[in-house]
Amino acid sequence: MELSGNDSFTHQSPSTELSLQQEFIINKTILTHETNQHIVDCKILFQAMENVMFYASNSSNDIVDVCILDGIENFASKETLDHAVYKISRAILLQCHDTMDMHTRTLVLLEMLGNYRWDAKVVLILTAFAISYGEFRLILDVYAHSSLAASLATLKNLCWRNFEALRPQLRAMEMLIKEMVELAKCVVRFESLPLQLVLCDDHGCTLMAAVKSQIYLATYWIFRSSLTSASQIRDLIAMKQEQVLVLFFSFFFFLFFTFLAWGLSSLALRLSRLCNCLRLQVDASQKQIEEQLYKMLMDLLKDQTQVDNQKVLHLFFSLNDDLPFKDSSCSQSKVGISKLKQKIVMLLVSKPDLLPVDQTLLLLQQTHEHPHNKNIEQDYEIVWVPISSSETWTLDELISFDYLSNSLPWLSVRQPWLLNSAVMRMIREEWKFEEKPLMVVFDSHGLVSNYNAMDMVLIWGAKAFPFSEWREKELWEEQKWNLQLMFDGTDQSLTNTVDGGRNICICGSSNLDWIEEFESRIKKLQNSGLQIQVIYIGSRNASENTQTKVGFFNKDISFTPIKIRFFWRRLEKIKDSILRVGQFHNFANYETLLKQVSELLDTDDDNSNWAVFGCGNSKDSVKLQGNKILKFFERVHVWALKLATLGLVGAIRSVDDDDEVNNTMMTCDHTNMVPYDQGPVICDKCKRLMKPFVVYQCDGSK
Repeated sequence: MELSGNDSFTHQSPSTELSLQQEFIINKTILTHETNQHIVDCKILFQAMENVMFYASNSSNDIVDVCILDGIENFASKETLDHAVYKISRAILLQCHDTMDMHTRTLVLLEMLGNYRWDAKVVLILTAFAISYGEFRLILDVYAHSSLAASLATLKNLCWRNFEALRPQLRAMEMLIKEMVELAKCVVRFESLPLQLVLCDDHGCTLMAAVKSQIYLATYWIFRSSLTSASQIRDLIAMKQEQVLVLFFSFFFFLFFTFLAWGLSSLALRLSRLCNCLRLQVDASQKQIEEQLYKMLMDLLKDQTQVDNQKVLHLFFSLNDDLPFKDSSCSQSKVGISKLKQKIVMLLVSKPDLLPVDQTLLLLQQTHEHPHNKNIEQDYEIVWVPISSSETWTLDELISFDYLSNSLPWLSVRQPWLLNSAVMRMIREEWKFEEKPLMVVFDSHGLVSNYNAMDMVLIWGAKAFPFSEWREKELWEEQKWNLQLMFDGTDQSLTNTVDGGRNICICGSSNLDWIEEFESRIKKLQNSGLQIQVIYIGSRNASENTQTKVGFFNKDISFTPIKIRFFWRRLEKIKDSILRVGQFHNFANYETLLKQVSELLDTDDDNSNWAVFGCGNSKDSVKLQGNKILKFFERVHVWALKLATLGLVGAIRSVDDDDEVNNTMMTCDHTNMVPYDQGPVICDKCKRLMKPFVVYQCDGSK
């Protein structure tokens, strides 16, 4: 019975013989490798395997995050991942019963995975071993307290009453498993590096050759250690209860189990030394590659001679994957960077839970569902780039990413956890990504045209194409403060109402009783013939319950609570955009626009009752607050007489000056020359009705 699996390769040799031994192992290992490589999503599978090893080797009840295995992919292979792991598990079991020496059996397993990459080899063999080891330890640990585990232990012949004899061996196995996992981490890290970026100088080539030799050695010893551990588990299971008790009470107990533990401990020591050496080499390789990649990205983003965006997108996303994106609208089809050629590319960088619900829905409405989107949808693409808050993705982050990436109408990075750390550094340091989402825009040549287009997209939607910084400035130069700016994108039917020139009233308050009274009074005016559409938008900081009740008052126009949140979100983004653009550019309406939006937001923060009256897309509007609203209803018999000639806003302003209906009442001497036959004129400065004067001018030329 071969308990330890030792042979000539496990004994220490003089340094010269050891070097020859390593060279021999490397050559044999390379011969088992084929060029037709299958690629596995190693990072997620590794995390799942590591969790199993952690639970199996620790009695702690602490809960750690586990992974979603549905998302693990086996690229370029007709064989499913679960079937591959099953085959490896069966092969390990068969090799445990084989009579060949351990070295030969190890090579047989390596040949079985010859068409996989090196990182996939070590992760798959450890996954297969973790399944059998985890089951073995689970039954051993809980069979005394679980009827199901006890029944399984009976079937597997594990009904031992005394485990003290096994403690040294199990501890040695735990130590070996820990070293196998650490060594595998180094292999996975190295294989995930974009090795094609290594500088082709003597130092770079020498470093890569040395690391690859260590990778081959590490792979061999991980396979061999897995097979050795599996063989010892097989032998322990095969031992009868009587044999264990006899050994436990016999003189040979100490020697027997010490010998078994020594075999595992010596392997663990060998792997530990190899891991320390390989870790240093991988660290050096990673540092060199990351510095090279970061420099290339910085240079490329400043290169004005680029023909298209393919090179920069390749460096960002496609170094290790030719199909880095997935399209949820096309049955989860994998997408390459060639689809983005000659297009405006908007990288939506956020945490895996994307944005707050209202902001996400508003973003969808302003892009995918915007009426103007049909005219430009072939000219730009949005790519979601989720960034984890830590180096390791949590279960919640994986669940959120899996759900959203399968639901959003945009492209998503298929494996965001594999993004190169140089890319992550670029996003965090150069683009200043922290908690708030960014929308970084690349033009069709691959140059950054906007470091954060989020605000302008939420404000203007597809109208903001091509979403560059100069386009945002241009939009503000053209923009006037009006109802269209406040509501565009929140509700299409309401936008059509505004564009149609209808009288609009926006009622804001967190006091439901006051809103109910306002509605009652305004309905009386509507029943008397006043043509006006009232929209109740509640309060920005109102609770969800209050917003729901406010939404009830909008039942006739379907302005729901989520659209109320859209309204407030737009106002916040309008202010943010004005302030940001105003820092670098002076545009004509800066002070007026900032004053108007700030007044609305500040009024809401004061928890006061207010209303804004306006007409369609006209820039003219009047805001009433507190007692002014009460006077508006009380003086209806005065201002109603002027509706036909002045319109609603002009009629409200023209009411007795002593009432100061207009908050900005002041002495004004502004003049304006208009044709004699033009009707009533509103002052551009103070917004009051202007008094007519007749001026005669002689035109001697006629």
